[in-house]
Amino acid sequence: MIRYWTWLSLCLDAGSSHLVPLLEKFGTPKDIYKTPIKTLQDSYILSANELKRINNKSLDAVYKIIDECKETKIDIIPYDSDLYPSSLRDISNPPACLYFKGKLKDIRNLPVICIIGSRKISEYGKLVAWSLGGRLTYGGMTVLSGGAMGGDALAHQGALAVGGKTIAVIPCGLNYNYLKTNDFLRKQIADCGCLISEFPPNAPLYKNAFQLRNRLLSALSLGVIVVEAPKKSGTLITVRHALDQGKDVFVVTGKPNDPNYEGSHALLKDGAKPIFDADDVFCEYTHKYPHIIDPDKAKTINLSKLYRSLYTPKVMNFDDPVEDNKKEEQIS
Repeated sequence: MIRYWTWLSLCLDAGSSHLVPLLEKFGTPKDIYKTPIKTLQDSYILSANELKRINNKSLDAVYKIIDECKETKIDIIPYDSDLYPSSLRDISNPPACLYFKGKLKDIRNLPVICIIGSRKISEYGKLVAWSLGGRLTYGGMTVLSGGAMGGDALAHQGALAVGGKTIAVIPCGLNYNYLKTNDFLRKQIADCGCLISEFPPNAPLYKNAFQLRNRLLSALSLGVIVVEAPKKSGTLITVRHALDQGKDVFVVTGKPNDPNYEGSHALLKDGAKPIFDADDVFCEYTHKYPHIIDPDKAKTINLSKLYRSLYTPKVMNFDDPVEDNKKEEQIS
């Protein structure tokens, strides 16, 4: 039952690798709830903090979360649900529950591609992230990113500009006021795709949340596209997760000696796949999703013209607002 899955998700540390061993040894979350604490302790599966939380049998917090989800139209997708993405079951630390908000509740059979880039993205990177998001979506793929400033936001906006589906994986609760500047963007994403989080609706942002979120970005996708990454970039954390999970890693090439691309070029040296346009991505997946992906359709839209019409010099401003950028950099 959903209340026991929600309870278990609250008991486990964020990003815990103990969910699957716990289920294999003791059965369902309801079985775990009824298991004596001494038995759980003797299994040596749980951490001290997890044992402390699991010993608290009150379900008050659980019912509060379920009520909050109903009020704000958030779906709780537990680990045993048919809607739970099977790709998450393949990682070592899958969430016990996912929180979905939006129209796109079933993403299991979609060709999802992750596009990520630096928060302080260059003008060239802005155009690349936006156009890749638009062209790949228009050709039938679903663009996923992290909803952050910079490259993430541009990829989402490109997908939305052509009426495509896009998914944002959020590093906090879906009702938490994360990045006020992107609030309208998140509403648009929910209207055309979905927002996903492993955190309860009002859970705040904390330091390690971005790294935990990044493992989901790669796990939910067929591959990861790096638009732009300096030498030290959170983008590279997502790439490491992708490599560990056996996912494809694509990298947009930049100017030689450009510090914004030092991390990108290092990935290319290590064997990442260079991409020069959307076709380099389509050719990897069209044969797997011939009924969904249409590269020829993607060529019929004039994205350069659309980009100029939407983002004229007068209104175009993708630079991070000072306060939002400071907060996000301090936390991550």
